[in-house]
Amino acid sequence: MSRFKEILVFEAIVFIGFWISNEYLAALLTFIAVPIFGGVLIISLIAEKIERSKISKDYFLLMIGLAIIPAIIFFIFHVINAGEYNWLESL
Repeated sequence: MSRFKEILVFEAIVFIGFWISNEYLAALLTFIAVPIFGGVLIISLIAEKIERSKISKDYFLLMIGLAIIPAIIFFIFHVINAGEYNWLESL
């Protein structure tokens, strides 16, 4: 897990690219990725409290980052778009 910072930067670049090119897909991936990574983090923390393992802290930092970065990028683009999305008009 020595490359967790690079993984988080790559995730941020991918999500920003999705937000610039396709807001619908970016919103969908955000609403899927955040709960999944958050759930895995919570389960991992519970398992770690029950029985200690040799998992490094980098894993937990990676899971926190994977859950928080899409939410932060969503918030930034939500503010930029003033809460209005083009794909909502076609519904």
